[in-house]
Amino acid sequence: MKNTQSPTDVNKNLLSYLCSELDNQELAYALLPMPVTGGFDTSIFRFQLKGAPNELSRPLILRLFKKSSQNRAIFESAVQSAVADAGYPAPRVFFTCTDESVLGGSFMIMELMPGQTMINMPIKNLSEMLARAHLHLHSIEVDSIRNSLEVAGIRQDKYSVEGRLGWLVEEIEAPGCEWLQPGLKWIVENRPDDPDRLVVCHGDFHPFNILTQDGEVSGVLDWSNFLISDPAYDIGITNVLVTVAAPSLFTGLDWVDLINRYHDYYQRECSVEFERIEYYEDLGVYGLYLRGLKVMRHGVIQRP
Repeated sequence: MKNTQSPTDVNKNLLSYLCSELDNQELAYALLPMPVTGGFDTSIFRFQLKGAPNELSRPLILRLFKKSSQNRAIFESAVQSAVADAGYPAPRVFFTCTDESVLGGSFMIMELMPGQTMINMPIKNLSEMLARAHLHLHSIEVDSIRNSLEVAGIRQDKYSVEGRLGWLVEEIEAPGCEWLQPGLKWIVENRPDDPDRLVVCHGDFHPFNILTQDGEVSGVLDWSNFLISDPAYDIGITNVLVTVAAPSLFTGLDWVDLINRYHDYYQRECSVEFERIEYYEDLGVYGLYLRGLKVMRHGVIQRP
């Protein structure tokens, strides 16, 4: 359901919320909330406060969810905090609110990560930086992330492949999706066993979600598809996003060359079986089909 509050109401109610949370009625805007492009199924605003503590006086981001998305706000906040605490450049979350009466939907307030999207870099640099950032993510200690999510009340089925497959099965059983059911049945029945090493997976890892500054990755955005899984899962999803979805968004890049260079670099550093990657590519294609169907029918996706 679409947010019905006007921009003026959002600005006023956001400031009122922050004055209450910070117990500071003198708080004001140094920069009024301004819409930021890029939110697929959320509204994103950039703003800055005057009279706030140091960490909140820098530019901030408001991520406003559609109605009935309280679980997503809680999930993404917990994931970003856990990953940031592990030393990865995820935006740190300062406030999470699930009271939809405040802004018309649940929301998060987090730091604005510096830099620009990596998309305009030379392809060789882009591919290697993409691979290095993925390798860094996959090297994070998984148990510490699990522990942080457990403390936040996030169940393991919310960030497992089993949970994601269960959600896909439920969604594809809806009327009009019958043509997807045989293929998904094959995917469920042929899923490979988990490897000995599970890793932190972003689930939406591509150049549009990665910021760079001074030749380094400065931020990785949009953690709504986070899982702890086989590294082949994350690589397979990236393959699908870069070779199927991305070319329609940005035509000025040789995406096939990009993904080949990315693979060469990743596999030199950490070998992952190609057959496992192929399986998760199939799963990723089904996710894209379902996303397209849901958007065409309802204009919004309610993720697991």
